[in-house]
Amino acid sequence: MLSLSLFSCRSEVSHKPDSISIAVPYELDVLDPHAKTRLSNYAICSNFYEPLVATNAANKILPRLAQSWENPDASTWVFHLQPNVHFHDGKRMVADDVVYSLQRLIKEPNLEVATYLNDVKEVRAVDAATVLVRTNTPLAIFLNKLNNILIIPRGATSASMNTMENGTGPFRLKEWSRGEFIRLVRNEDYWGNKPPLKTVTYYLERDADLALSDLVSGKCQFIQYNSKKSEGIIRSLGKYDVLRQDNYYLKYLSYDVFRDVTPYCNANPNPFKDPLVRKAIHIGIDRQALITELPTYAVPVDQPVPPFVFGYNPDIRMPEHNVTAAREMLGKAGYPGGFTVTLFVRHILQDTGTLIQKQLSSLGIQADIRVIPDPEFFKLLDSQDFTFFLSRVGATVGDASDILEPQLHSRGTHSGYGVRNYIGYSNPKLDQGIDESAQLLKPDDRRESLENMMSIVMDDLPWIPLYIDQDVYALDKSFSWAPRHDSHVFAYEIMVR
Repeated sequence: MLSLSLFSCRSEVSHKPDSISIAVPYELDVLDPHAKTRLSNYAICSNFYEPLVATNAANKILPRLAQSWENPDASTWVFHLQPNVHFHDGKRMVADDVVYSLQRLIKEPNLEVATYLNDVKEVRAVDAATVLVRTNTPLAIFLNKLNNILIIPRGATSASMNTMENGTGPFRLKEWSRGEFIRLVRNEDYWGNKPPLKTVTYYLERDADLALSDLVSGKCQFIQYNSKKSEGIIRSLGKYDVLRQDNYYLKYLSYDVFRDVTPYCNANPNPFKDPLVRKAIHIGIDRQALITELPTYAVPVDQPVPPFVFGYNPDIRMPEHNVTAAREMLGKAGYPGGFTVTLFVRHILQDTGTLIQKQLSSLGIQADIRVIPDPEFFKLLDSQDFTFFLSRVGATVGDASDILEPQLHSRGTHSGYGVRNYIGYSNPKLDQGIDESAQLLKPDDRRESLENMMSIVMDDLPWIPLYIDQDVYALDKSFSWAPRHDSHVFAYEIMVR
């Protein structure tokens, strides 16, 4: 009887899955972990590379490659590294690798991740296991920013990392077919706790219909999707957990506010430089109707960050939707008959773009939608070859400064700030607030400062905030996993029941 029990236990254990396939809605273009700040790049690369500190699903800071740290003063950080960590090529990770990683970003501001180090003035190795970092001023959220910086081996370059990886993380690259899938294999020499899964495959650029097909066919056991239609079908199958989570990612409209004459618009002068036009769009968009008609789950927002981000201003209210008042404002601005403009839309927001087009038409603004894949879309933004666009952005460090510093600070007035201010927006009062808030160490003081800046942004309306998504996931009940506000699906966080 005892031997039968033992055999039964062994049989049950042997049937536990050791691999998983995941359908995700995004694409991946490079594996250099410093090149892009996009969700897709970080979500995948974080399985190969690791930061000094990381965050869990509740956004709590945890040790990673740094075993511990201390602050001799408010502008100095000393990090003590984990012992016996090796890169995938077998080379031991030491302080020089960390110094190289941070200095690479400081020296190469064209790397998008460089924005997280714009206030660092010194990085040096104290010894092989200790790194000292000094900032120009005290930075209350420096650890949150370091979470986004993945450590690479000394001497690594874009050429060596764009299509290959050599990190310290719990997974290694097995195979990558661009636009189709990327397959990971467990790093059996990983310095930390090994993940339970040996092989993980991410199927890329899978929309909700494809993801559902992947799940039903058994091709995938885990899908990241956002479809009201799919959820009922998945729940009826009875073998999947359906998880939903508000995420950080704001969907917003924005526009050229720096050129007197703007391309892709038949109105002259540029209508978007007029605050009345911006306010007309703000009150003319019916956010509740928008999210009701969307095929995906969403929550309307009244400012660029959701309530669970530090710096959200609870005193800002959702504008009252009023088409009549909006048309009157357009008339006062000199556009009683409206105008025609091209609306550039990221391909992942095509449904939203169609609904926005309809609502803008009721105001007299005729929007010609141009749906563009992400690589081309961001090239257009970088070259400022646009007038009006629909995109998304997220304060993924859980702090409003993550949007304010790179996106809404004036360009060229502060090193590293404004690097993704595509629209040419500039407000000296906002710039001063951003500069000063970074140095405030008391949480109450920082919160008040950030809330004030949210008010400035919503008075100026360089962006029209629309909504944040609710991420929806379906996961085979053989596995367990906790969703994150940052929408990342890290393979190493997936557990086997």
